[in-house]
Amino acid sequence: MKKLIAIITAGIFLFNFILVPAQSNTSSDFDKAKEEEQKLVLELLNLEVERLKTQKSLEDLAIEIKNLTVAIQEKSKEIQMVDKDIKKEKEIIKTWFRFLYMDGTNAILSLLLMSQNASELLHRLIYIDIITTYFYNKLENLNKLVKYKKEEENRLTSQRLQLIEKQKEQIELLKKIDELRLTKSQMLEDIKKKIANYQKIFAMADNLDKMFPSLDYLLSHLSQFPWDTLEYKDLSFSFFGISASFSDVDVTQMIRSYSDKLKDVTVSFSKEGFEIKDDDSYTLKGNFAIENNKIKLLINSLNIGDIKIGGQLLQKILYGYDTTINIKIPVEGFKLKKVEAEKGYVKFTLEK
Repeated sequence: MKKLIAIITAGIFLFNFILVPAQSNTSSDFDKAKEEEQKLVLELLNLEVERLKTQKSLEDLAIEIKNLTVAIQEKSKEIQMVDKDIKKEKEIIKTWFRFLYMDGTNAILSLLLMSQNASELLHRLIYIDIITTYFYNKLENLNKLVKYKKEEENRLTSQRLQLIEKQKEQIELLKKIDELRLTKSQMLEDIKKKIANYQKIFAMADNLDKMFPSLDYLLSHLSQFPWDTLEYKDLSFSFFGISASFSDVDVTQMIRSYSDKLKDVTVSFSKEGFEIKDDDSYTLKGNFAIENNKIKLLINSLNIGDIKIGGQLLQKILYGYDTTINIKIPVEGFKLKKVEAEKGYVKFTLEK
């Protein structure tokens, strides 16, 4: 019972200081992480809305810029056409002045001086004034039209440049939104990992009452198992000593038959040492040593789920347990000299 209390105490120590280091209240931190997750999800949703709005604004701006570009091109064509009309009207005026009256006489002064009387002179002056006034007015109107169309062109060009500048601002805004979305998404992934770790811890805590008593039972009876009932394999004698071995299959069978509490325990040997595993509850790993002509199991790691425990905490958990095993010496007078593990078996060398 004392050992059971000790192991549960060590488990509490493990839970508080190893599984969640620097956390005084795991449940509270878990709730905070969930709140942070919800906050980040809402922020990402808001960013997505802003992104969609910005994209829509960019699409509208692109359409407006396209329409303005077409309008500017049309204004430019209209200005070119009016310029052609002005040139055409100027040529018509020149022609009128050149061929007005008297078989092509082109000097207005001569035209006036050739008048027969004052009345004819007056009529010619009035006629010339009407014609010139008409064409000059027409030219003036055309020039006004050109000026108006150029002003329209400049206004549309200015409007287009403003829209292009606004488009650049929207593109920059979209870029910042994407960068912020990426940052927030990474933060959300980190929070999800943290929450997953907390959930793993809680699940592990729920199984502590099963996990540690099972481990306590194994460690409490480790030295009491009937090791001397194991049949040696490859027993050989020489002048200098004896060598023998037994397999991990035989050891597993012996431990499982000891108690139903150990029915899921599996032992395996390899060059790295030994491994004792109880399904997914825990895994013990270590090496062999010789102490007072007995084999001592030096446990150097304890795995509970994905958590690996070692160092001082492992020593606290193992404190008070006897991890030595007393194997049967086939010949009296011989002592254990060396223990070597290989894949599937462990070999013993004995000398006098």
